[in-house]
Amino acid sequence: MKTKSLFIILSLAATLLCSNTYAQDWQNRAFYEDATRTLKERNVAKVIFIGDSITQLWMQTHPQFFFDNGFIARGISGQTSSHALLRFREEIVETGAQTAVILIGTNDIARNAGKISLECIAGNIKSMCEMAVSNKVRPVLCSLIPAKRFYWYKGNDVFPDRDIPILNDMLRSYAQKHNITFIDLFTPLADHTPGNENGLPAEYSGDGVHPTAAAYSIMEGLILPALGKESRKIAKQPKPALRLMSYNVRNSIGMDRITNYRRTAAVIADFAPDAVAIQEVDSCTARSNGVYALGQLAKYAGFHETFCPSIDYRGGKYGIGLLSRKAPLSVKRIPLPGREEQRSLLIAEFDGYYYCCTHLSLTAEDRMASLDIIVEEMSKLDSSKDIFIAGDFNAGPGSDFIAGMKKHFDFISNTGIFTFPSDNPDRTIDYIARYKAAGQEFKPKASFVPGATVASDHRPVVCELDR
Repeated sequence: MKTKSLFIILSLAATLLCSNTYAQDWQNRAFYEDATRTLKERNVAKVIFIGDSITQLWMQTHPQFFFDNGFIARGISGQTSSHALLRFREEIVETGAQTAVILIGTNDIARNAGKISLECIAGNIKSMCEMAVSNKVRPVLCSLIPAKRFYWYKGNDVFPDRDIPILNDMLRSYAQKHNITFIDLFTPLADHTPGNENGLPAEYSGDGVHPTAAAYSIMEGLILPALGKESRKIAKQPKPALRLMSYNVRNSIGMDRITNYRRTAAVIADFAPDAVAIQEVDSCTARSNGVYALGQLAKYAGFHETFCPSIDYRGGKYGIGLLSRKAPLSVKRIPLPGREEQRSLLIAEFDGYYYCCTHLSLTAEDRMASLDIIVEEMSKLDSSKDIFIAGDFNAGPGSDFIAGMKKHFDFISNTGIFTFPSDNPDRTIDYIARYKAAGQEFKPKASFVPGATVASDHRPVVCELDR
């Protein structure tokens, strides 16, 4: 009887552990799942930074470092070297990276995933380097930056001011032995003030662990020269004068029904667009648990946000918006008809161009009525500048609405590539177009639909233009 009961208990435990209730995305691969998928598609030189919150906040603090140099950030807060090792093949090797900049290990010493020896931490980092070399990826190994203590660790048996220098010496010796580039980020950042030896001085950190903008600038000044030919190779790649994106993000609710702003933001950030037309986004609604969704996307992707509410919704607002690398010079909101819900047109002015965003009605009559309003608003703008409009038009390429649009607009996105639904697209309803009666300084160069299949029920649309 006891044996039978024990068997039942063990069987139940095994069932529970294998169920979705107990399933864990331990290395948080979902943060970069779609971004990794789309990065694989791009035939460009790739320098990828892999790390923890120091790398994550680097992107948020100084996104221009990544955008201007064509670098890709893969930092996840709280992660250890074990986490990074598990995602290294997928995010670095299989995306065709030329260089992997490795900065990880602080959270190991902080015991975020349990107690681990310095030798095991170094072993995980060495394994990443060996995986890189065996797959013709150049590893660039960074020392850990200083820390006197960890504000989140409540015990008194962790000594980062002692262990970080020891681990750094282990990594330096390994790098020298195997002819791997090693960048000492510790020495120029370390404090020598009594009581804070081997910590970060106040001007370099607000919490003693994460760098300030000033500290990141020092780190960038050390890393760029060390990358050498990789930086020059990326710099020589032809860059478009203007890169535009349109993305119906469905409030960052993925096809897996999980809301993940980081996942959506990573898809956007990897392309470093100048401006992104965003549709279906909440501001402080019950559905978003009081979160300003566009602000979350802006924070994680490193952009300025401009929100345009269309309707009141569940205690907050719902509408469209723009993400942009620079703040708009001016912004205007125009109401559009929509019998199922109010629709909007957002017009943002930038140096040399306007970028307009809309999400049109599901009803054909309302879309046609919106076209007249849109054309009238376009005619009021400075015609010396290019005027672009993008969004979810809720109309196929063969519709009367698109035929009406073509009288006034040239479509610069490829209307033959399906955009919806993202996991198995069978129609095109997302577009980027240019107003014919203005500008024409920018020349369409390329258009594509990245294969982001999970972050939203729509795929993004990207257009590149030259002067």
